[in-house]
Amino acid sequence: MSLTLAVAKLGLRLIYLPLKLFPTQNKVVMMSRESDGEPIDYILLREKLAELSPETRVVSYCRKQTKSTNPITYSLFLLRSLYHIATARVAVTDTYSVPLCVLHHKKSLTIVQIWHALGAIKQFSYQCLDKEGGHSTQMARQMAMHRNYDYILCTSEATRRLYAKGFDAPIERILPLGMPRVDYIRRPDPGIRERYLKKHPQLRGKRLMLYLPTFREGLDQGVEKLVAAAAAWKQQVALLVKPHPLSRFPLPEENRTEPGWSTYDLMKVCDGVITDYSASSLETALLRKPVYFYLFDKQEYQRTQGLNIDPEEELPKACCAKAGELMERIAQENYDFEALDRFLYKYVETAGEDNTRRITEWLCRFLPPAGDEQGQMLQK
Repeated sequence: MSLTLAVAKLGLRLIYLPLKLFPTQNKVVMMSRESDGEPIDYILLREKLAELSPETRVVSYCRKQTKSTNPITYSLFLLRSLYHIATARVAVTDTYSVPLCVLHHKKSLTIVQIWHALGAIKQFSYQCLDKEGGHSTQMARQMAMHRNYDYILCTSEATRRLYAKGFDAPIERILPLGMPRVDYIRRPDPGIRERYLKKHPQLRGKRLMLYLPTFREGLDQGVEKLVAAAAAWKQQVALLVKPHPLSRFPLPEENRTEPGWSTYDLMKVCDGVITDYSASSLETALLRKPVYFYLFDKQEYQRTQGLNIDPEEELPKACCAKAGELMERIAQENYDFEALDRFLYKYVETAGEDNTRRITEWLCRFLPPAGDEQGQMLQK
């Protein structure tokens, strides 16, 4: 372990130690470095907690962390969260969290992981250690990667087995209770397409396809070929591209998506989605819209990252390595929805349930009952 990292961890633990002397409160703290605002999972849980346990306080610490993030300001952000973690009954995270994984917590704290990806199409975390697309084994050990979780939530038995490998966790700690975002994606919004078309009247009468590529090196060449192939069908099909926040590649104006529209909203606007190794395939399947897989670099991706789920085995008729062939299949509109349904319910068994209520009721088990004054402020 590097001296700098060792000193930083020691300093964090020394700061945290006296904070654990404060009484435990009836509080849920939600941590994320996937977005600067509350992700939809947290918003839905906050709303349902306000309904089912109004006496519970909910605190969120959400700030996106990228390579350009200032380490000093981000460290100060994390330090401000320590008091709330030390005094909470429940902590929720949707990715790796330094304070939740590195520090030693009170027994009264229950830590829950609600992973930011719906399912596990690609290998992640402990599955791809020492690969080009993953972290080193040494770093995982030094940073206690994905340790301290009491529970990890998922959407099916099949996903449960994959999460056990990815998080290097006992399978009994992984619960197929669902994810709140499943409810949001399935929530109807009848006017959303018309609102988008009012701002983009040139798209009327066309089949709208949303391309959601996974972040990786060498992506720009594949995107360029797909954009060129889509241009040949521009009278029938309009290709909209929403890059991963970390991706950087040039796009023609006609293929850009308007800022301010979330990925989930654009899924509802469009007629179908093109992706590759992203969980957006499962999210689109929740809407029962066609999902296509553009697999121009599958062998390379298998080498650098790895796949848990092979799209060519699950939805062979929806997979193409060549952009021109893919656009031709899309234009033909001959989609295998029976295969899509099998794919969805294999990996998202909770698709027809109220995921948010189910999870919130389960979380309430770790909170003091209403009217329990001693439980509202409990020292451990």
